[in-house]
Amino acid sequence: MSIAASVLVNEANAWWGTGHLIVARIANELLLKESPTTLSKAESVLAILENSDPSYTKAEGEHPFVECTTFADDIKFKGGAYQSGWHFIDQPYLDQGGKISDFNFTADSHNVTEALSALTSWMNKEDGYQNTYEYEQVTTHGLKNHTLADSVSTALRLIIHYTGDIHQPLHGTARVDNDYPNGDRGGNSFPLPSLENAKNLHAAWDSVLYEFTGYETLPFSESDWALNGDHAKTLMERYPESTLGDVTTLSPTLWAQESFEISESFVYAEITGHEGEALPQDYIVDGKKIAETQIVKAGYRLANLMKSLKFAQAMPKEELFLQA
Repeated sequence: MSIAASVLVNEANAWWGTGHLIVARIANELLLKESPTTLSKAESVLAILENSDPSYTKAEGEHPFVECTTFADDIKFKGGAYQSGWHFIDQPYLDQGGKISDFNFTADSHNVTEALSALTSWMNKEDGYQNTYEYEQVTTHGLKNHTLADSVSTALRLIIHYTGDIHQPLHGTARVDNDYPNGDRGGNSFPLPSLENAKNLHAAWDSVLYEFTGYETLPFSESDWALNGDHAKTLMERYPESTLGDVTTLSPTLWAQESFEISESFVYAEITGHEGEALPQDYIVDGKKIAETQIVKAGYRLANLMKSLKFAQAMPKEELFLQA
């Protein structure tokens, strides 16, 4: 696997690169089997931005639906900082009890559940979609000469990425207590000894408890694409759909609540008082299973979400080249 030698760990990156790419690959394989027309339509929408601005989408090659999943992270320092807070939702976990009003905690005014809801509403041209904060931000932050069609193409990339984000437990949680009255930023303030460039609890979960560390070199080489497929196949066989619970309900709020409950019942509960210490081996083993399950669940849900989108309807009239 081609991994960058130096990894910049950003607090809003879920699953780092490899985990996100596996989520999208699982969805890709499901759509190829169940609804190839849906995948073709999604790729047609993605191609709009790639064709109009190749420098902005240079990570995308022959497998754009999968390779585009890192786009939302890649653009944070290339004009895309407006969406940095859309990757997570800081639902407060009061592990020492009390009321949220006892602490100096303020959640971001815009978050991943709002973003996913607004962007999917835009794709489906639901009533009021043009009045959302997300529509306004995406359409006004495009690069020079970007069209409304380019904005739709951007929005689809964000949806694909955020669906992976919301299934990382610490993208749905902020621990708030006397030690962290402002919140621990989803475990980013929980220090750990550096291992594979993961230096805090959030990064440990981003890496699937050190299983998938770092970022792959994109576009994929032929061998790396095969390896990505092997990872997806292995996890899908390990966690078949029958073991995942409900993967058909397309509610970002429900997805975020599930992530919060995992943080509450396992992520924090099993390592109370371990700040600065290496994670126990049994925690790594059990946590890896949970994180892997979340990746597979995200892949199934992403595929189902794609099936629900009205791609032709999303495009401006001059771009209606898709079949309804």
